[in-house]
Amino acid sequence: MKLSKYLKLNRIEFVSTYHCTGRCKHCSVGNSLNKPRPHHVPVNESVEAIRWLAAHYPIQSVMTFGGEPLLYPETICALHSTAKDCDIPTRQIITNGYFSKRPERIKQVAEMLIEAGVNNILLSVDAFHQERIPLSPVLEFARRLMEICPGNVQLQPSWVVTEADNNPWNTRTKEILAEFTALGVPVGHGDDIFMAGNAIENLSEYYPRPSLCMDDTCGSQPYTEPLDQISSLSIEPNGDVIACAFPIGNLLRESMEDIVARYDPYEHFFSKAVLTGGARELIRAVQKRDIPVDFSKCYSVCDICRQIRDLTESKETDV
Repeated sequence: MKLSKYLKLNRIEFVSTYHCTGRCKHCSVGNSLNKPRPHHVPVNESVEAIRWLAAHYPIQSVMTFGGEPLLYPETICALHSTAKDCDIPTRQIITNGYFSKRPERIKQVAEMLIEAGVNNILLSVDAFHQERIPLSPVLEFARRLMEICPGNVQLQPSWVVTEADNNPWNTRTKEILAEFTALGVPVGHGDDIFMAGNAIENLSEYYPRPSLCMDDTCGSQPYTEPLDQISSLSIEPNGDVIACAFPIGNLLRESMEDIVARYDPYEHFFSKAVLTGGARELIRAVQKRDIPVDFSKCYSVCDICRQIRDLTESKETDV
């Protein structure tokens, strides 16, 4: 059986849905939320993908997020139950905790998650989420989780610049976190917001102006890795399998085995460019293909890749 030498997989991520109960000003998904896409990832195909990958790679974690994944808890639980059956040790979910106002449904979903084997629940609570999301249902969800699995839940706030930065968003986040720590919910490190999606429109005053570094290389930015050393694949609601920024196949049209077998980033125009020459070569490739990337909005080479995907995703383009 052929396995791509460019995949060093130990993690599977599911962007389980683009539907969401929030409209957060920092959301990296931005305008993709709540568009008429498939409601959630294809369950049967995703389950088979987990089983196949776990049988052929040392998968250590499965994560589900969104959008708001708990709008579709049955789907989420099917994925995590499979991960548990495959002895994948870390089974994570990132949720804003707002999927219902009914206490009985909140309790039911909390119990479903634990029964499905979810053992790391990251609760996104901060000034951004609580602008539009009511606090009481999220507190109720946190209370239920602390009753049945206190070691499996922690808060996952988003910080503007860093947690130490003194700005109104961070100040408000710390006030909100206190509501949850009073219940005993521990606070994780959280995430430092990077300029993507809604954050570009709403938070740019706190960050330096876009300035593309020509020395950027593939995998040099936070939360990324080189396309020829991929340790994590992401699966999207429409079935696309994503390596970093680029789709490399679709589970609704082919098996994970076939997708993995043919993966070679050096055979594709844009991924080869960024791997061999970083930002400089990728810019030349964009100009050669006449792709209308707006470089003035790029904070890093990763923003070029994101724009390439957005501009070409509806076309049969060799990326």
